[in-house]
Amino acid sequence: MGKKRSLHWLRSYTTRKKSRGQSIVEFMVLLPLLIMMLSGLIEFGFMLNFYLDLIDGAREIARFGANLDPLEADDGIMDCVNTTYFYRLLPCMADQILSEQVVLNPATDDLVLSAIAAAGGAVTQRFPDADGWSYKGNHISKFTTAQINGMLNAAAPATGMVVVEIYYDYHMVLGLPWITMFVPDTITLHAYSIMPNAYVEPTPTP
Repeated sequence: MGKKRSLHWLRSYTTRKKSRGQSIVEFMVLLPLLIMMLSGLIEFGFMLNFYLDLIDGAREIARFGANLDPLEADDGIMDCVNTTYFYRLLPCMADQILSEQVVLNPATDDLVLSAIAAAGGAVTQRFPDADGWSYKGNHISKFTTAQINGMLNAAAPATGMVVVEIYYDYHMVLGLPWITMFVPDTITLHAYSIMPNAYVEPTPTP
């Protein structure tokens, strides 16, 4: 009887030991995959944080630009404190509003501004032109006139609006090789905001 118990205990112990060893092997096999997934999530979290900063910045710049006249001539005042020129004040605001971690690189990033007049559900005019005004000269407006027309309501009254677009090249914080194998290290983020602007409303025809 004692011998049977000893054999039963020995078999049970051996089975548990084999099961534990198998679990360790399986964990070691899956560990690299788990590390890759976790690091990918962390990198995505960093990028999302940058993107949210860009969205907030575009919204604040557009809200500020809603009270300025995009058609006003250049006043020639080069400092950000005294100028009232639309295309100088908004870049100044961008430099102040964007967080310290989001600094526009003059070689790759950009701030693109557009003023749009619309009536009857269609764009009647774009200022300064269909490409928008580029701060750094690296990008043009991502919105075609047809795309903007698709956003408009034909029954809505004539309106003016200002469109602020920010282009930012995100460079990976971790930059791990198993991430860059599938995703390019530089990802261009595009954030935008649209606000009404009374200064560019279409003038009714008498």
